[in-house]
Amino acid sequence: MKPPRPILPFPIPLHIGTDICRVSRILSILTNPKRGRRFVDRVLSPEERGLRRVRSALGEGYWGKEAWRGGDVGVAEFVAGRFAAKEAAFKAHPFRRLTFHDIVIRPTSDGEESGPIVAVIRGEEVDQMAMVSISHDGDYATAVCLGFDPTRKQPSDR
Repeated sequence: MKPPRPILPFPIPLHIGTDICRVSRILSILTNPKRGRRFVDRVLSPEERGLRRVRSALGEGYWGKEAWRGGDVGVAEFVAGRFAAKEAAFKAHPFRRLTFHDIVIRPTSDGEESGPIVAVIRGEEVDQMAMVSISHDGDYATAVCLGFDPTRKQPSDR
């Protein structure tokens, strides 16, 4: 019998995180005026809540079942996507103890409100960008995050 072969670690210090979120679950949370506002405040950072798109969607007239009479689930899809992206970021950064507000999902370009997005992982001294992708299909939002682990040595550092 041959001796077991050694298994080399993945050569680049990366982690992948993924998550899936049911839009109708988020919709049921958002249609409750107290739970919805608390949920959004807990999940979205002040920077994210300050985006024009979010401010207009989550204004005073938004909260409660009356806001959903027209069947507009666009805001719930948006929040579900952001929730999934942050959950994916948690999984892609297992070496950190992150909170929802430590992760900011924002457009790649400063000053833009649409276009490609990234996850900015807040640090004590410097922030780290992580790659993120959000997709929607029917009642689901899914996200993938690719995070860098600075605690592991790069192949050239070995």
